[in-house]
Formats: sequence, C-alpha cells, structure tokens
Amino acid sequence: MDLIENMTGPRKAALFLMVMGEEFTTKVFQNLDEQEVKAIGEHMTQIQKVDPKMVSVILKEFTQVVQENKGTPLTGKEFLTKTVSKAFDSRKADDLLEDLLSKRGNGSFERLSSLSPPILASILANEHPQTIALLLVHMKYQAAAEVIQALPENVQGEVVVRIADLAAVPNEVVTEIQAVLEEQLSTLSKSADESLGGIKTAAEILNHLDRKTEGAILERIETERSDMAEQIRQSMFVFEDLSQLDDRSIRALLKEISNDELILALRTASEELKEKIFKNVSQRAAQMIKEDMEVMGPVKLKDVETAQLNVIKAARRLEEEGKIVLGGKGGEDVPD
Repeated sequence: MDLIENMTGPRKAALFLMVMGEEFTTKVFQNLDEQEVKAIGEHMTQIQKVDPKMVSVILKEFTQVVQENKGTPLTGKEFLTKTVSKAFDSRKADDLLEDLLSKRGNGSFERLSSLSPPILASILANEHPQTIALLLVHMKYQAAAEVIQALPENVQGEVVVRIADLAAVPNEVVTEIQAVLEEQLSTLSKSADESLGGIKTAAEILNHLDRKTEGAILERIETERSDMAEQIRQSMFVFEDLSQLDDRSIRALLKEISNDELILALRTASEELKEKIFKNVSQRAAQMIKEDMEVMGPVKLKDVETAQLNVIKAARRLEEEGKIVLGGKGGEDVPD
C-alpha cells in the first residue's frame, strides 16, 4: 500500500492505460496534449511488466479487467510505440517517440539542443571533424543534418565519414572534448562509453538533408572512401524505392498517409511509382488523385521533399512493426 501512496499520477495512469489496451489508450492520447503524452510515456518506457494487483488497488472498479488480461504481453516501450503511432499522424508520432525512446539530445550533450544549428555550426566550424562527429551523434537526426548543412562544404563529407566510422566512445575522449569546448558550450557532463555512430547513423542523417547537399557529400566521400559511400547508399531508403515494395506493403503504407500528403509527395515521383500507387487504390480514388495533381498549383520543392520524408518515416515505422519489408538501395528480394 505504501508503494501505491508514493506512486505519481503519471505512473498510475501509465499502468492503467497499459491494462486497458491499445485502442482505449489511443483514444485517450488523442485527447491529451503532447506534454501530457510525454509525461505518461516516460513512465511507460520504464515498465517491463504490469502487476495486476497494483492496478486493482489504483482503480478497484477495473479489477475484473485486470484479472482477465493479466497485464499485457508487450513491454512498456512496445506498447507506447503502438499507441502513439495510432493516436497521431506519422510525423508527430515519430517526433514524440524519438524524444521519448532515443538517447539523442539527452545526457552530457543535452545543452546542444538549445542552440540553433547555424550557431552551433559556427562554433564547431574550426573543430576537428572527429569532435564534430561525436557531438552530432548525440543529437536528433534532423538537427544533426541541419548542422552539417551549415558547416563549410569542405568539412561536411569528412564529418559524415567520421560519423560512419564511429563506434564505441571512450569516456576519456568525451572528457577531453569537454575541455576543448568548455568556453563555447559550457561544461559537458561525463559520459559512459556509448555505442553510437556507424553507417546507419550516417545514412539516417543524410536522409534528412536536401538532395543537393546529400549528393554533394556522397560524391566527396566517394572520392576517398568508395566502399563507405556504397555502404551508406545501401543503408539509405529514398522515396523512389517505394516502387520496389510489393502490393500488400503499398496498401498497408497508404493507410498511414493522408490523401493531401500523398498527392504532394507524388508531385516529383516517377511514372513507375505513380502507377504502383494507382494500382493499389480503387479506380475512383486513383482518378481523384490524378485530377487533384493536375489542378495543383505551384508548390515548393522543399514541401514536396518534406511530404516524401514523412511517407518514408511511415514506411520505416511499419517495417519496425514487422508489417512490411523495405528493400532500399542494394536491398535483396526475399525468395518465396
């Protein structure tokens, strides 16, 4: 009983919602603001197992539900991912989950998130590429991409190479960097060894850059590290790669995308990809999409690329949930 009395409201709410199930929690999340979802979500990520007795004390009237369910087969992290993904559109869900589940932007480099990318880039411009790489892998992919874009062009490729090569980061290295950047970024707290960086991280960051910058960086890496450039390309998944998905996967993806976002994303798509999409919707829906695209006025390329990025994020989320399989560049088909 003492344990219950000392338990915070968000903790109790997290336990209760996990027992009530995904559909119920989805509806609740839709009626909360982002800060409330984060407050409850932080506790969900810490829950490995739901204790039915604990929940019955919190809300006695739901004892019967608790006894029938015996908790939930999902961990708190899995449960949170599913419910947040259902409650919000793909873009907002990805942002919320990245804040809650990722270590990026936390710990010893938390102060970086308070600096705008151009200011941070100006501070780091004269630092060694290895130092810049170490800082960027502690940030969100989008923020890291914006910093790279603001760096001098002759530094961009080298930083991405360092990120791709980065693996375990010894504590003494972090401590040394603390001293180097003490005046610019204030004191950075000590950090334990972390496995960060790597090809996947470099690919994720490049995926958040505009195509011109992304292409220029890969070209520079290609001249010195052709094998790394190819590895990065293979780890990247671009919008046009959707044409390689099977019909079932396309249909599953279309359920996650609003019609307006789909129309905008298809603005610069190849005929092959457009036909793939039209093939997997009703004739009436396909005709309406075509008509809307024809009457659409001028749009900014940046808006089109943002819409395409949101579609890619939705596809990646579905892959993580095991609902579709992404091939991507260099991907191999799985035999029947």
